[in-house]
Amino acid sequence: PGSNSPSGYKSEVVLTDTRSNIEKPFSIYMNNILKYKGYRFYQSSYDQDEKGTVLSVNHDFAGMMVTYTGYALLFLFIVLSLLNRDSVFHKVNSGYWNSALRKKAQALLLFIAIAGSGSSAAQKLVADPTVSEEFGNILVQDQKGRTKPLFTLSNDILRKVARENKFEGLTPMQVFLGIYFDFNNWKNVPMIRVSNGEVQKKLGIRGNMASFNDIVDIDGDGFYKLAEDVTKAYSKSPGSRDKTDKEIMKVDERINIIYMIYTGKFLKIFPLHDGSHNWGTPEDSFRQALNKADSLYLSNIMTLFAEALQSGNESQAFQIAGSVRDYQKKFAAYELPHESKLKAESMYYKLMIFERLFPVYATIGILMLAGLIIMLMKGRKNLSMFVRILSWILFAGFVLHTFGLGLRWYISGHSPMSNGYESMIFISWVTLLAGFIFSRKSPLALSATAVLAGLTLMVAHLSFMDPEITNLVPVLKSYWLTLHVSVITGSYAFLGLGAILAIISMILITLSGNKNIARVSATLDELIVINYKSLTIGLYLLTIGTFLGAVWANESCGRYWGWDPKETWSLITIIIYSLVIHSRLIPGMKDIYSYNLLALFSFASVLMTYFGVNYYLSGLHSYAAGDPVPVPAFVYIAVLAVAGLSLAAYAKYRKWEKTKPSLSAAGKA
Repeated sequence: PGSNSPSGYKSEVVLTDTRSNIEKPFSIYMNNILKYKGYRFYQSSYDQDEKGTVLSVNHDFAGMMVTYTGYALLFLFIVLSLLNRDSVFHKVNSGYWNSALRKKAQALLLFIAIAGSGSSAAQKLVADPTVSEEFGNILVQDQKGRTKPLFTLSNDILRKVARENKFEGLTPMQVFLGIYFDFNNWKNVPMIRVSNGEVQKKLGIRGNMASFNDIVDIDGDGFYKLAEDVTKAYSKSPGSRDKTDKEIMKVDERINIIYMIYTGKFLKIFPLHDGSHNWGTPEDSFRQALNKADSLYLSNIMTLFAEALQSGNESQAFQIAGSVRDYQKKFAAYELPHESKLKAESMYYKLMIFERLFPVYATIGILMLAGLIIMLMKGRKNLSMFVRILSWILFAGFVLHTFGLGLRWYISGHSPMSNGYESMIFISWVTLLAGFIFSRKSPLALSATAVLAGLTLMVAHLSFMDPEITNLVPVLKSYWLTLHVSVITGSYAFLGLGAILAIISMILITLSGNKNIARVSATLDELIVINYKSLTIGLYLLTIGTFLGAVWANESCGRYWGWDPKETWSLITIIIYSLVIHSRLIPGMKDIYSYNLLALFSFASVLMTYFGVNYYLSGLHSYAAGDPVPVPAFVYIAVLAVAGLSLAAYAKYRKWEKTKPSLSAAGKA
């Protein structure tokens, strides 16, 4: 409801088989296909006049059975390989890496021993916090057709306009009501984020906040200072837009949002009576009033509320807000979310769990990592309690993270993995879960995953990620999709852990010296065991997730594989990590440095599979199709930093050549 995008569509057909004397009705819709004698009929589309349907037909009964049997066997042998005590996955614990490291470290210690013996806003309407909170509980239908509390909409709006969760100590609802009911004063309030210096010069402002009046001369001839620049920016391809163009487009969007609040376009709070399931503004609804009483109510309700706000009459404001909710229940009760969902959504937006967690994860991860490295390099044990306390804080954060995911799942009605933002917060959760799984082997694993989880959440809250909760399109309403996405994004967490552990290993190699070589060697041994297991689990999950995606594709649209960019890059990533896992069998690649180098740079294929495909290539899985946008500068900096670290570690590792740990024992397994 409330949009031109269908939540679902189905075809009512009659299956007729004269040979078998069969005639029965059947409903075909997304993820519900008609199967008969090896034929499979899929809902593909429908005519715009809704008088005809488009079905796709597939006939491959034997092939499908062979394919699914192959998938089942692959899954079975993956499980058996994890359970088999004679597999390399289990043997890495038995000591052949450990013994090799210890012998070399002891030899080096003996050698060392021998050698050693030789702004203020205008006066403006500010609604009482309790009144604004009550009004925020009124439901509204957003531009995409989702029915949600008005406070949720105001949160999304303030985040887009000011890039903040609060403004001058005011809640998003107070800001929203102020703009709508007292625009004459609020138009002079600097609240529109302008981050680019060139755009600030064009507008003649100081600082990074502009008022509506700074950009649009609404009191004069309505001149829009950025009109010409906006036209030029939108006429360019995404790849040719510079930072100024992008900022102009963002400011243009923010100006339009403010104007839509002022004109009431966002206040679609009254169900219409035209059978469309759309909601309208008070003005829209007034035109469709069923009787004089409703007409009088709709034409005066917002004026009465404005008077209550200006006079400070809280009881009248509460009464009006309650009457709007009663009107919604009377005419659209079947469309309204359950009361428990509304309370959950209120809690979700007030807690802001994920935004508050990413600095916590990153800070604790860095502190833990620093403490553990100091303990390792200096041989100090007095920091162990400090590290343990940080671990418990991380666990508390992980519990909150889990609670936040559960809340979002309950509010949206689908698993929180349907867009870029949701997949990132899920990957962050699995990353930290992997850290706790491997923390018994080495606390370095937990510190590494904490840093990675923090970085992942930070990326989730960058400007190109949209945290808004939205409805699912029909093709995504499938339990196969939920399994596919959860497994495959979970694999990214384990592969990411491998990359982070490789970085830590190279840092340890670079910082190591003769006095701490034994401790560093023992730690490298622990890390490579965890790294190997993490990459193995990641590879298995990626493989399983890929064929689950094939099952979903076959069940939804009748084909397993279409060489979509996401499918292709998933296959490339599987091949690359298969080579990394088996590099221990390749002569010249059996040392710790080579393995960590491969584990680190192989993660580039994961980044390409996720970010490259989702945001730079066109395809079924893309979040942003079209011309690719420029690669952010920090990506080049990160690549150079990692390359520099790799070279520094290699230079130090060459000094270890006579005593470096060997992976030959693993190759014999």
